Amino acid sequence: MKKDKSRASKIFQAAMFALSVGLLVYFCVSGNNLAVLLGSLPGLNLFWLLCAAGCVVLNWMMDGMVIQSLVGHARKSGYGYRSAFRVTMVGQYFNSVTPYAVAGQPMQFVAFLRQGVPSGIAISTLVRKFLVYQTSITVFSLAVILLRFEFFRSRFQAFMALAFIGFAYQAGSVVLLLLFTYSPEFTRKLIHGVVRLLTVARIVKKPDETRRKVGDQLRFYLENNRAMKGDRKLTLRVYGYTFLQLTALFSVPFFIYKAFRNPGAPVVDMIAAQCFVTMISGYTPLPGAAGAAEGSFLVIFQMFFKEKVITQAMLLWRLLAYYSCVVVGAFFAGFGGRRKDLQAELKDGLRHAETKAEER
Repeated sequence: MKKDKSRASKIFQAAMFALSVGLLVYFCVSGNNLAVLLGSLPGLNLFWLLCAAGCVVLNWMMDGMVIQSLVGHARKSGYGYRSAFRVTMVGQYFNSVTPYAVAGQPMQFVAFLRQGVPSGIAISTLVRKFLVYQTSITVFSLAVILLRFEFFRSRFQAFMALAFIGFAYQAGSVVLLLLFTYSPEFTRKLIHGVVRLLTVARIVKKPDETRRKVGDQLRFYLENNRAMKGDRKLTLRVYGYTFLQLTALFSVPFFIYKAFRNPGAPVVDMIAAQCFVTMISGYTPLPGAAGAAEGSFLVIFQMFFKEKVITQAMLLWRLLAYYSCVVVGAFFAGFGGRRKDLQAELKDGLRHAETKAEER
């Protein structure tokens, strides 16, 4: 039975990745766009193109700085940036090739274990990083909605409804995190209610054990959140790195726009446009939000790019912001072990963390 589920999971993941690659191939072949893009590369402004690529690298670097800061704080000892950057790129790769980026954190956990980072600190770091990232992108998106929503709504009225759905998806995660943090008693009642419903639906077969495990994870989350709140400098530092990371990532289309030798469109508007693209495509259940990312880029950025180059600009953006994560991340994701070994290590680490949570 387990083998059948594992095989079905592999087939599904392979199909999703094949679909995302297929969509890229479609956009490349349709209208001979890839050939046109390659032909236009010599005419692009190399400086601005390098700035676009530099923003992608800066995004990776800031992510590594967050990881280094959190692990160093938890270990009370040195943790090298090279190790942190490796964990970042492992996450970038597995986030890119799996639906909803579900494999990113588990494989980063394995990478931490391979570096000798204790499982408790590894999970603690991933929990804190998730909290920081989700809060940051929600605040960033809210600022964009408050400042520039009317500007975009006047041009894409129907399309902006999708942005609100994406923002609600992001904000929902933060609301749950805040509930976990500031209302643990309500959260426990909510968990018990959900487990009860799942038990009635026969999805959960061991309700007491499930409640205990979820309760342990809730306590673990609360402890780690309190630990970070107690260090104001650390909190400001990791949120600063994350906002810089998001700004760099959202600036890539602006520099591509400049690379096509276009006049200066307001950088704030283009950053806001990319933020809307992220909100719209963020809940797409395909690796890299394939299809939704390309489609929303073509719709929103048509107000900036000329019609004859917008598809080439979109391809260049996807190659820099998404496929570079797959290609570069693949070098760091080569763990050197077999799949069964990684699965066993992941299970052992999680079991050890669970034991630690129960002891606390």
